[in-house]
Amino acid sequence: MSSTRPSLRDLARAWIVVSTQSVGGGPSTLFLMRREIVNRRGWVSTRQFLEDYALAKMSLGINLVALAGLVGLRTAGLAGVLVSVAVLLVPAAAITVMLTAGYVLVRDEPFVRAALTGIAPAAAGMTAGMGFTFIQQSVRRGWPALLDWGFASATFAAGLALGATPVVVIAVGIAVGGLLLRGQSSRASGDPAS
Repeated sequence: MSSTRPSLRDLARAWIVVSTQSVGGGPSTLFLMRREIVNRRGWVSTRQFLEDYALAKMSLGINLVALAGLVGLRTAGLAGVLVSVAVLLVPAAAITVMLTAGYVLVRDEPFVRAALTGIAPAAAGMTAGMGFTFIQQSVRRGWPALLDWGFASATFAAGLALGATPVVVIAVGIAVGGLLLRGQSSRASGDPAS
């Protein structure tokens, strides 16, 4: 993790990559955020990113916008929030408007319809892959790892079988953590493996 704060220009450059390349929405946007902010630039640790993502999931509205704001705040303060959210949204919105206008012209073509049929499995695979990556990165060592894996498995089952909402799942996670993990460090300053 980098010890220096990024300039607003560098922050904008990172978000322009995310904004202009995150075809497919949620999973690809999340993947690109993690790649640019954590892996390539090292501005936050994996653990910090996961904690910000968990907080963003509790926000109203589009949680990836909230995540951009939290990352911006963590890396460059209030100005970082403004730059991160603006640069994530404005280019993506412009591209979306242009693509939508183009789609209207070709939406009834057989090739286009067939191509769109392949998008759902690809998006599902990306979502599952990011979920597995997040589980691996968030698991701690020792006995808390059992709790982490157990809770991740129970969350998956609750979502699959019961349709549990993220707000409920996160609230239960807060309660479980508060009851069973008192005194445990969140290790927000470093990765779980450190």
